[in-house]
Amino acid sequence: MDSATVLLIDANPEDEQLIREELALLRGTSYRIEVEHTLADGLARIKSGRIDVVLIDLNLPDSLGITTFLRLQPKVTVYPIIVLVNQNDEDLGIEAVERGALDYLIKQQVVHTLLGKALRYATERTHTLLALKASETRYRELYENVVAGVFQTTPDGHFMAANPALVKLLGYESEDELLELNIARDLYMYAEDRDHWMRAMAASGEIRNAELVLRRKDGRRIVVLENSRAVRNDQGRTLYYEGTLTDITEAHELSRQLSYEASHDALTGLINRREFEARLQSALDSANASGAAHALCYLDLDQFKIINDTCGHVAGDELLRQLAQTLQSRVRSNDTLARLGGDEFGLLLHNCSIDDATAVANGLLKAIEQHQFVWGSSTFSVGASIGVVPVSTEFRRITQVMQAADAACYTAKDQGRNRIHLYREDDSLVAQRHGEMQWVARVKQALADNRFYLDAQAIVPVSGSGGLRNYELLLRMRDESGRIVPPGAFLPAVERYNLSLRLDRWVISAALEWLASHRDQAERIARIFVNLSGDSVGDPQLLDFIRSQLRETRVSPHKIGFEITETAAIGNLTRANQLISGLRTLGCAFGLDDFGSGVSSFAYLKALSVDFLKIDGLFVGNIIDDAVDYEMVRSITDIGHVMGKKVVAESVESTAVLHKLREIGVDYAQGFAVGMPGPLSEIGSGERSAGRNT
Repeated sequence: MDSATVLLIDANPEDEQLIREELALLRGTSYRIEVEHTLADGLARIKSGRIDVVLIDLNLPDSLGITTFLRLQPKVTVYPIIVLVNQNDEDLGIEAVERGALDYLIKQQVVHTLLGKALRYATERTHTLLALKASETRYRELYENVVAGVFQTTPDGHFMAANPALVKLLGYESEDELLELNIARDLYMYAEDRDHWMRAMAASGEIRNAELVLRRKDGRRIVVLENSRAVRNDQGRTLYYEGTLTDITEAHELSRQLSYEASHDALTGLINRREFEARLQSALDSANASGAAHALCYLDLDQFKIINDTCGHVAGDELLRQLAQTLQSRVRSNDTLARLGGDEFGLLLHNCSIDDATAVANGLLKAIEQHQFVWGSSTFSVGASIGVVPVSTEFRRITQVMQAADAACYTAKDQGRNRIHLYREDDSLVAQRHGEMQWVARVKQALADNRFYLDAQAIVPVSGSGGLRNYELLLRMRDESGRIVPPGAFLPAVERYNLSLRLDRWVISAALEWLASHRDQAERIARIFVNLSGDSVGDPQLLDFIRSQLRETRVSPHKIGFEITETAAIGNLTRANQLISGLRTLGCAFGLDDFGSGVSSFAYLKALSVDFLKIDGLFVGNIIDDAVDYEMVRSITDIGHVMGKKVVAESVESTAVLHKLREIGVDYAQGFAVGMPGPLSEIGSGERSAGRNT
């Protein structure tokens, strides 16, 4: 059952009794009556807590007539007032209603039906007014405190209202300042924003999530998200506009920054490979669709590694930044210059013939060549190799364009560096490069498919005095159908495209795993030798890798040795010595392969603390007929022995050569005459028969 509180302000006990009796007869609503006998006490009760309706006799001990109502009304802003008058004072009741009372009742005519009707209407009005007041309060609080800026403007754009958030957002001191402004004229930074707003309003009468750029009072640019609508009358005429503006400047800037970082190289500020390939795809699409002529230049710096190794990567980074600026200043604004990775750059020339592209490439080559890089007290010059490729209907995919450009670039490098090579469809040099690049993919897939395996070739004592043999491990690969691939087919691509390190680590792991799982067989050999590439010699983590593999497999370091070529050792002498010293400390043996091929071989020999010298087979094969080769082998042998090193002759292919080597005093021989390469599983089981490996 509903309940309401009635405050009766009346000093007459008979009136109180009458009201109580009539209220008791009412059905549906329960009324609780409170009584005060003076106006002062009634006002105090109203102030102390909520009531629903006031019944008041206008003749009270402390106030008489209409004055009683006029004193009460300002204190009762929400609650309805019903006045009680005597029959001969009805004019007083009418005046009270005119002054704002809800109704009047004549005491002599009060019956419960009439009283109930008046009270129900009064309490309903009270609830309605309270709800309205609460709603208005909530709206005002929301309007005043909402983070978004709320506004109303006239149809021509003048502000009618603005909440505090909007005043603050736009940098003004008060709403009054904004009321003097026109949003389109005074706040829009760009005319196109204003035009878009006007078109949208004309079309649909609303704006949803529109990004606009506004000008604050201090001139600063802000980005806002606008949602607004036109408020129209029944005839469709626009009365005003209302909406919200939300500040998204920070989010917009963050989005812009993320977009920039996603498409640009952090070091040079040029666009990155991902964005470059997207633009190249667009250029290729236009070439295939309309026959438009574009060109791609692929640049790779020459001798950049020298600066990195000499001065460090900080210097290398600075050189790349400087060259990026140099190159950017020499290309058209509508062309696309990108850093593709490392020291490689790409230039996409839009609507450019191949002859013009070659001229541009020559200009870039000259600019790079003339650039003097100063670091500390040193000055360096670098060059570049550039491949130039037409972006034409000859290609269907951008991977084909990029591969052709990369191959042309490396062809320029092979031809002597610091030059340009123009790609042509029938270019045999580029075709060779294409073939090598295809081998890169096949090698990676073979690693993934575990299609590499190891053969071994014996290294036999020349004196024939017996003892345990050493073996050199030889890398082999099977193709997708299981056929053996000649090493000469895939190794050039491995060496050129930096796959050597991955393969070297695979061989080391496979060799140690074999020794660990064939310990009885390993006891019948002296050691196995693994060849290391120049890339591995320069790898600072290789020694730790080998140490870790030895620890995991529990293989004795004395069972494994390593070989590097003389060229690889001399190319990175410091790192080679560090690696040799570290491996020999572990207990591994170390050999220097192809010794004698360099013009200063003997000069470098004292700097390399190796255990074995392998004489280049170029000298060994001709010692029967060539006196110079004979003397070279003898000299290397004598000097090697003086320095305490064992000497190995490779490419021993006849018994006659083997006798000469024994005569000279060479310690070991390796070649078809003393042992054919064969499966790793057969080593330690005796010599293999001589003859050529097919």
